[in-house]
Amino acid sequence: MLVICNGAIKSGSTWLFNILTKLVSLEYPSTEYLTNRSDKHPCIVPDKLSEFIAQVDISGENYITKNHLDGKRYSSILIQHKDVYVIDIKRDIRDVIVSNYYHDCFRNGYKHEFEKYYWDEGRVLAHKLNSYHKSWESYGNKYYLSRYENLHNNFEKEVASIAEVLGLSVGIDKIESIREQTSIKKLRKEYKTAPRFEGEKFFRKGEIGDWKNHFSDQMLNDLKKVQRDGFSNNKLSKLFLGLKNNLNK
Repeated sequence: MLVICNGAIKSGSTWLFNILTKLVSLEYPSTEYLTNRSDKHPCIVPDKLSEFIAQVDISGENYITKNHLDGKRYSSILIQHKDVYVIDIKRDIRDVIVSNYYHDCFRNGYKHEFEKYYWDEGRVLAHKLNSYHKSWESYGNKYYLSRYENLHNNFEKEVASIAEVLGLSVGIDKIESIREQTSIKKLRKEYKTAPRFEGEKFFRKGEIGDWKNHFSDQMLNDLKKVQRDGFSNNKLSKLFLGLKNNLNK
C-alpha cells in the first residue's frame, strides 16, 4: 500500500507522520520520485504520483509519503487505486494560525506582531485551509481525517482508528510504545540536528488553546466570517497583492 500522510500545514502532520511510521513498517519511495526537500520526510513530487503508483508494486510493498496535496486535483486520481490511503489531520484553525505565525518568525524572519500577521496573512491561511479540507470530504473509506486535539486527549482511541482504516489491528502495548516514541520531547531530540529543522523552535509548544493568548475579539469575529463565507477569487487576488506589497516595504 501507499500511505499518503497528507496533513494540513502546521496541524500536526509531522507528529502524524511519525505515528504512521511506528504503526506499520513503511518504506520511503526511491529518490527519483522525491522532491529535493526530503531530508527528513519522503515527499513524492505531486506530478509523479501517477507514475509511482503505476510502476511500483504498492500491492506487495508498503510505502509512505508526506505531502500537502489539494484534493481537488488529486483525489480523483488516487481513489482509483485500491492500495492508496490518505491520512489527513485537522487542528483548531486558531491554533494553526498562531503556530504558523511563530513558524514565520523563527524560520522566515517575520518581524511584526501577531495582530498585523493575522490581518495580512492569517485570515488568508484560514480560507486556504477550509478549502483544503473540503476538497477531501468525498474521498471515501480509504481516507481518514485525524484530529490534533483527539491525539492529545485520547491518543489510544485515535491511533486505533487510524490503524483500522489501514486494515490493521493494534494492541494497547503497541499504542503506548508509539505514544512514548512520538512524544514532543522525543521528536525535539530526534529533529534537533536534522537539516532544515530547528529542533526546539520547530516543535514550539504543541499546546491546545494557545490562540487565547493572541486573538482579539475583533480577529475572532472576522475569522468566523472567513470560515463561513470565504473569499472570492477576486478578493483573494487583492489580498495576495496587498501582502506582496507589504513584504516589499
